[in-house]
Amino acid sequence: MNMKLKNVLYSMMAAVTFAAGSASGSTVAGNGGIFSTILSAPIEASVTAASKEVYRGAARGDNFVAAKVDTTVDLFGVALDAGLTFKDNDATDLETVFSAKATKTLGDYDVSVVFNYYTEGSDVVGDQTSEVGFGVAKGVGPVDVSLTQFLALDGDNEGYGEVGVDWTPAINLVNKEWYVKGAVGYVLEEAELTHAQVTVSTDFELPWELTATPFVTAVLSLADEAGGVWADADSEVVVGVRVGRSF
Repeated sequence: MNMKLKNVLYSMMAAVTFAAGSASGSTVAGNGGIFSTILSAPIEASVTAASKEVYRGAARGDNFVAAKVDTTVDLFGVALDAGLTFKDNDATDLETVFSAKATKTLGDYDVSVVFNYYTEGSDVVGDQTSEVGFGVAKGVGPVDVSLTQFLALDGDNEGYGEVGVDWTPAINLVNKEWYVKGAVGYVLEEAELTHAQVTVSTDFELPWELTATPFVTAVLSLADEAGGVWADADSEVVVGVRVGRSF
């Protein structure tokens, strides 16, 4: 890893540790009600390193590093997830991504609204800086199937949407739990599939309550007419590891 990426990674790890520690310590400050619920929500901090950054089926650069802090809180039956990610690779500038998602269970379905903000603009999906997504998910046999349609708020995402498949619970093989997730992306403006991908991962417990999650992601490029980065996208195989801790 070159010196620039090393410095970025060290800075990310310091930021994650500080943010997670501060949030964890603040849990004693709540005095009841919504404010206390939010402050007492669990915090997860993680650092990910991978051979390549592939975002929505298109490669953005090699030597990917990212640090993330996220939390989940339940308010009045609505699960609120919020995350802040700092990421970099050897081909793009350091980027901050803020994501928030609200999910409500209605019968057999989970209905969600998600908001994403990209400080550098997400050129993979048509040079946008913010978007909102509307999703629905349902358990079908051993898998959870979801459909999310994104709408650009600032910029253009070419009507990007995604069908996701998540095997739940994990697959038990050779006395180890393996997590399998799949996704198929599409763009409405071209009425075309962009890619299909599968990620396989497993967990290992480390000292200091850390969890290491090595993973392999295989991406099959399906785009012919879609513009932007998809026009030159190739099939990829990405290997990496995520190390995280809950507070």
